[in-house]
Amino acid sequence: METEKLDFLDKLAQLRADTCSRLPTPQLAVLARLTARLRKCGIIRKSLRPGETAPDFSFIDRYNNRTNLYQLLEKGPVVVNFFRGMWCPYCRAEVEAYESVRARIEAMGATYLAITPQKPTDPSAEPQMIFDKHSDIAHQFNLVYELADQEIAVFEKRGVKLSEINESGRWELPLPATYVIAQDRTVAFQFVDADFRSRCCPVDLLHEVELLQH
Repeated sequence: METEKLDFLDKLAQLRADTCSRLPTPQLAVLARLTARLRKCGIIRKSLRPGETAPDFSFIDRYNNRTNLYQLLEKGPVVVNFFRGMWCPYCRAEVEAYESVRARIEAMGATYLAITPQKPTDPSAEPQMIFDKHSDIAHQFNLVYELADQEIAVFEKRGVKLSEINESGRWELPLPATYVIAQDRTVAFQFVDADFRSRCCPVDLLHEVELLQH
C-alpha cells in the first residue's frame, strides 16, 4: 500500500510541475489567488464536517433507476467523492486512482459514488459518474463556490467553458472533496482542500473505510 500511496503522490507532483510549465505566470497567479480567496472565505469551515449528519440526496444510476444515499447506507458505508470534471487532469488522476481500489472498497461492504457537475458523455461507462446538475448535491455539502471574472478568463483561455460543459449556465465549481459516510448517516471522514491540486490518497481512504468495520 505504501507504494500505491507514493505513486499517487508522485502523480500529483508531476501534474503540478506540468501545470507550472504549461500555464503563463499571470494565469498561475490568478489560480493562486483563487486558492487564497477560498481559504479566507471560510468555505472549508462551512462544509459538512466529521460527526455531522450527511444530507440525503437522490440520483439516477446507470440503469436509469432513482436511488438515494440513505438507501445505500442500509447496505453499508458510502464513499462520496466530489470532483470538478474530467476536463481537469487532477480529477482524472483522482478518479482513476479511486477506480483502481474500488473493488477493495466494495469488498468491505461500502459503495463508491463519484459525483461531478459535468454531464457524463456515456452513463454506462466505468467508473460510473453521477451527474450533479447545478451542483445540487455539492450545495448540500456546502462545497460550491462561484468563479470571479479573472478566474473565468483563465478557464476560457484554456478552452474550459464551465457554463456550457456543466449545462448549467453558471460559472461555479465544487471543491474537490472525499467523504466516508457511516451507516448511522454521520460523516466518519472528510478530506477537502481549497487547493484544487490537493486530493485524498486512495490508500488513506481504504484505511478510513476499514476503520468502520471494527
